[in-house]
Amino acid sequence: MTITLPAEQDSFLTRLVALGRFASRQEAIMEAVRLLETEEVLGCLSPKPLTAEEADQIYSVDEEWEQVERSVAGQARPEV
Repeated sequence: MTITLPAEQDSFLTRLVALGRFASRQEAIMEAVRLLETEEVLGCLSPKPLTAEEADQIYSVDEEWEQVERSVAGQARPEV
């Protein structure tokens, strides 16, 4: 795989390797991807709160569905 980075990020990687933080640029990039993966997993486990608009969309009354529910209310039979 070939990756082209902006000059500032390329310089940053070079400095990290020169300072001994990573043995190679590849190692630094692998660590960056690992951290991104961890962040994604944690984000899924702790999703951001809903906005007011999102909450309205999810929890507002859907009149069409309410009619369906009213029409079938009491028609369910117990399982035997």
